[in-house]
Amino acid sequence: MKYYNKTRTIEQKVTDRETLELLKKQNQLLEAILEQLKSNK
Repeated sequence: MKYYNKTRTIEQKVTDRETLELLKKQNQLLEAILEQLKSNK
């Protein structure tokens, strides 16, 4: 894990949190798509 400077701004932290949320949603979508593809075979 990369070391984060303690002087990071609130905006940076909020942006990081939002990015993490979006990545989680994308992962869930991809998993759902993979499950559908597997069950279609």
